[in-house]
Amino acid sequence: MGDALRPYRGRRVVAGVSGGADSVALLRGLLDAGAEPLAAHFDHMLRPDSAQDAAWVEALAAELGVPYAGGQADVGRVAQARGWNLEEAARRLRYSFLTRTAKAAGMETVLTAHTRRDQAETVLMRLLRGEAVLTGIAPRWGGVERPLLAVTREEIEAYLQALGQDWREDSTNADTALTRVWLRLDVLPLLRSRFPAAEETLAALAGRAAEDEAVLTGLAAAIQPHTPLSGQPPALLRRWLRAELGGAGLKVHAGQLRELAAALAVGETRHLTLPGGQPVSVTGGQLVLPAARPNFSAPDFDHPAEWQGRTPQPGDRIRLPGGTRRLSDVLAEARVPRDWRSQVPLLVSAQGVQWVGLRPPVWAAGARAQTGWHDPLWAGMDAALAQARAAAAAQEVPVGAAVLDASGAVVGLGRNRSRECGDMTRHAELEALRQAAGVLGTPYLSDCTLVVTLEPCPMCLGAALEARVGRIVYGAANPKAGALGGVHDLLGHRWGVQPQVQGGYRAGECARLLKEAFAGFRRG
Repeated sequence: MGDALRPYRGRRVVAGVSGGADSVALLRGLLDAGAEPLAAHFDHMLRPDSAQDAAWVEALAAELGVPYAGGQADVGRVAQARGWNLEEAARRLRYSFLTRTAKAAGMETVLTAHTRRDQAETVLMRLLRGEAVLTGIAPRWGGVERPLLAVTREEIEAYLQALGQDWREDSTNADTALTRVWLRLDVLPLLRSRFPAAEETLAALAGRAAEDEAVLTGLAAAIQPHTPLSGQPPALLRRWLRAELGGAGLKVHAGQLRELAAALAVGETRHLTLPGGQPVSVTGGQLVLPAARPNFSAPDFDHPAEWQGRTPQPGDRIRLPGGTRRLSDVLAEARVPRDWRSQVPLLVSAQGVQWVGLRPPVWAAGARAQTGWHDPLWAGMDAALAQARAAAAAQEVPVGAAVLDASGAVVGLGRNRSRECGDMTRHAELEALRQAAGVLGTPYLSDCTLVVTLEPCPMCLGAALEARVGRIVYGAANPKAGALGGVHDLLGHRWGVQPQVQGGYRAGECARLLKEAFAGFRRG
């Protein structure tokens, strides 16, 4: 007891005091440690005699010369009105009261009296419910601290008996219809009869699980918007999903997390209904949240008068450089969720679909030349693709790059020259960055965009980071040497700069160029 509470010497803290042995020991122990506690009691109004507990705690505070704050709420009524279970409602309302009390008193810390027994019960309960993690009760959560998590019930009672201090027994603590009470009175004693250290072991498991969870959660948080989710370990995907869904205000069961993570890992499609009736999907390696409209674009450029705007219809086809294809297949490959495909903006002529309002847009062969549309990024990739074709013609690996300045003008071009120069470091990105630095008169390209037909390798990404490039846009994924998720996402680590990254830009064209060039090399 003493060691656990010594850090609070001289500190003003709010102590949650229910009147039970654990919380009374916390209050007395804080006084013995030289702390300045405020005793806060919350009446859940779940028992006819609950007001007597409040009166008892108030009297104890007065006897000890400790300030007191009381609060109450009809937890049962609130739970029914908001659709919460009793345990959840009690916890939310209790902690809300404790944090409000601390704020009103000008204190930053709230202490609760959870002990090692509570920790063991929580781990066992989560295990039996099949919950995702077995971390138990956190030692700290926001401004709430639980200093007695390593203290046993036996130590608590021995301490109070030595002081001659009594406590209140909650009548619900004998009701084995409650899961936690059943575990405490029936299950844990049975486990201890065969495994005497069961409580200690379960509490130790919670500590190890919390350490593991912190590492895995950190790795999941390092997943960037451009990082491919397919192929990520399921353990990271579950934590990434939990954070994404939680950030959207959605609840999810452990089994649903496993199912969504499994589908993401292999690029499959899953549609689930989360608690509360909220639909969620994963498709094409992406998470689709409720009402998350894909990033469509409307036509804001001059085009032939005979082109008509509408949304997709059955039988729509589009003529692409590789041949005529069904629009539905094009939208599926672009990973547009099925529920949104009927709302994609189109421009259509008698010859078929001419323009598809995705980002970037999809153009029919020859259609773009008939419009006033211009996009610096598209022009940048055009320049990079031209460089890649020149590399292929020189029997080099067909990779090209362009650097755009803040206005979108091309200020650097490069292609792979490794064979020509007998130097395996002569990659397209390095050539383009070097040329841009000469044109702009500075090695630092913070306002520039590096556009490259193939996902950069670690060397080229390092050069872009050294040049402080503000944005990197690449086409095809690089499964052999990609540093932005193809092999490993190096931007998941902390660097002095963190460029914006957009992957898969005109990926089909870039990948097709690579495939055709290597097929030609093999024939030649």
